[in-house]
Amino acid sequence: MYALLSRAFSFPSTELHAEVAGGGWLDELTAALRLLPHHLGAGEPATWRVPAGYDEFQSQYIRLFEMGGRGGAPCPLHSGHYARDRLRAMEELVRFYNFFGLKIAPGLMPDHVTVEMEFMQFLTDVPSEARDTSGDSRSYLRAQRDFLTSHLGRPWPVAALALKRERALPFYRSLVALTARFLEAEQRYVERALVSA
Repeated sequence: MYALLSRAFSFPSTELHAEVAGGGWLDELTAALRLLPHHLGAGEPATWRVPAGYDEFQSQYIRLFEMGGRGGAPCPLHSGHYARDRLRAMEELVRFYNFFGLKIAPGLMPDHVTVEMEFMQFLTDVPSEARDTSGDSRSYLRAQRDFLTSHLGRPWPVAALALKRERALPFYRSLVALTARFLEAEQRYVERALVSA
């Protein structure tokens, strides 16, 4: 699920546009949601509509998430923008990544949600491996909880309001709303898993 969301929040490719417009992306999302330990629905197909043309899809992404008007993007995809001190937030993120032996690819910011989603994908894959080899899965669960609380879980309520105000495409409104619900459910799930681990 994290990998799928990371892809959806990346700069849109023509392939992503074609998948969303053709319904394949929604099918993939629905299949991923069925595998989760908590129940979340994707919503109606109409709520995931995109423009017929790729150029408009791309320009909407740029308007909402990258450029916007004079004050910048109305809904930046950098979690540090939603923190009191973005530089400090980015330093914390780099320490998180380095602790697990991960480095950020050149050109990527540590607080971009795509990077954070990929990191969470890494963290969610490791606990099952740790259990299989009698390792300590609790430390990975604690890392997931802390990362969700301190970084990745922060922007979504504000982002949803910004997209509503900006009359964003149905696809992006649905994507942000689903991400907010998913991350809230993940936080509850991780807390329960820590109690029972």
